[in-house]
Amino acid sequence: MKGKTMDKSPLYFAYSSDINEKSLVKWCEKNGYDYPMKAKVANAWLPDHELIFNYRERENRGRVTNLRRRFGQAVPGVLFEVKPGGWKAIEAKKLVPRCYRPFDAIVLTEDGRQREAVAYRVFADRIAGTFYPPRLDYAAALRDGLLAHGLDDRMLAAVAAGREAPWSIDHIFVYGTLMKGFARHHLLEAWAHPMTRQEARAPGILFDSRKGYPCLIPARGEGRVVKGELYRLQDNRQAFEMLDIVEDFRGYGDARSEFRRAIVRAEAGGTSLPAWAYLYGKPTATFDIIESGDWKNRPFLA
Repeated sequence: MKGKTMDKSPLYFAYSSDINEKSLVKWCEKNGYDYPMKAKVANAWLPDHELIFNYRERENRGRVTNLRRRFGQAVPGVLFEVKPGGWKAIEAKKLVPRCYRPFDAIVLTEDGRQREAVAYRVFADRIAGTFYPPRLDYAAALRDGLLAHGLDDRMLAAVAAGREAPWSIDHIFVYGTLMKGFARHHLLEAWAHPMTRQEARAPGILFDSRKGYPCLIPARGEGRVVKGELYRLQDNRQAFEMLDIVEDFRGYGDARSEFRRAIVRAEAGGTSLPAWAYLYGKPTATFDIIESGDWKNRPFLA
């Protein structure tokens, strides 16, 4: 993705207090701006990053959220479509460029897709410390915003107290050779809790690659589901260091990847939750659809 921050993509990934509609409306009214959001697109996650409070905005006496890289972690937030002219309000609230600066982000939605959006972070030349505890009202506004959108606040609770955050998404949905009884299951066993295995399903279309493994792509509204297994990971970083290589995932935005590490909403045991999954990133025109969505009970094609 090149240059989206220059002409402002209509999509904005919000992860700080501006996901709280009431708080943002109040700020806009006080400062003479129209509410900038046209519509919510989806809940989303910024992969391989985490929240941190390491910047103090002195003029407003604020300790504001920032981002830093953490492989295997994912920052929860909301993807918004921005009104024409709405970026002026967003950047005024973000104190651009004194505090935050925009960057091009790839965020993941729980339908297995990845989206290009504009996000904001405090750049390194503005950071003077390692941790500044946030004001209680700021943390409360962010927490209320997360919960209002059905997002987990565990990461916020940890980093606001200066602790390392637990993995925001700690389950993985597998549907092919990583399942129990198949050739690569031993690779998953090294980093998954074996007692957490559950039969599961997730929206998608399953293909037979005719190379000995299946390929999952996001559903296009057909109501199709894929059957598989759900596991809780012990350590995302160590698991993905191995699985990214196994699945030929070379990083977000790298078109050479055969599979990409995505997020899907998996159903297991009567509940649903966001889970990691490796989805196919190449054309599937020459593959055969597995109508049952079940690799274990697929037809064997001639």
